Amino acid sequence: MRSRLLAALGGTVVLLAALVGCATPGATGPGGSVPDGGAADSAPAWEVDAGWVAGGTMIAVVTYGSSTCAPVLGEVMAVDGVVDVTLDQPEADACTDDLVPQPLAVPVPAGVEPRDGARVTVSLGDARGDIDLPAYTGDPVEEFTPSAGWIGDDAIALLTWGSSSCRPVVESVSVNSAASVVVTFATPPADQVCTMDMAPQLTVAQLDPDVEVDRDATVTLGVVGAEPIPIG
Repeated sequence: MRSRLLAALGGTVVLLAALVGCATPGATGPGGSVPDGGAADSAPAWEVDAGWVAGGTMIAVVTYGSSTCAPVLGEVMAVDGVVDVTLDQPEADACTDDLVPQPLAVPVPAGVEPRDGARVTVSLGDARGDIDLPAYTGDPVEEFTPSAGWIGDDAIALLTWGSSSCRPVVESVSVNSAASVVVTFATPPADQVCTMDMAPQLTVAQLDPDVEVDRDATVTLGVVGAEPIPIG
């Protein structure tokens, strides 16, 4: 994934419309698939990844683009057993020309059974990405507790809870063994001001693709007394 990100960089500032319009046709994320042929699939393919979090009650949807112009969650619905997620463009005149994961916590709509797996369609403007999520096989997760899920082969979505305006930032990722990953969050600035609400905070931890990690591994947040979290 790191090489894919670096290969896409270029220029200094681009419009958000250019980010979407220039998506590479046929590209997919590690967990995604190219849409089948047909009139409904005429939109440009778009790289999107996804994974189960929060005990299967949420889906971590990850797009890739500018760090200053991340899309926002629009409408989520179940259509004929497919989770249809519509994203909206942020209000911005221009975006920095970097390429980073843009994670969003998407509630699973009624009528979708995570243990059966799910087809997820994500759209932003004319761009669209499709992902086939395997069945969720983990345990239920208590509300407002951290959880984690695989995003493709070399990334983990971390769901924590706290202020909606102060999302954690991953400082380091280390692999103690094939069964144990440790993620440390950066210490926030002392003068940082955060809203006093309780919201899902989704971050992405990138793994070294050359280091083997089991699919049933756990991840531990690098704080004293933290309990290992199963990666669902």
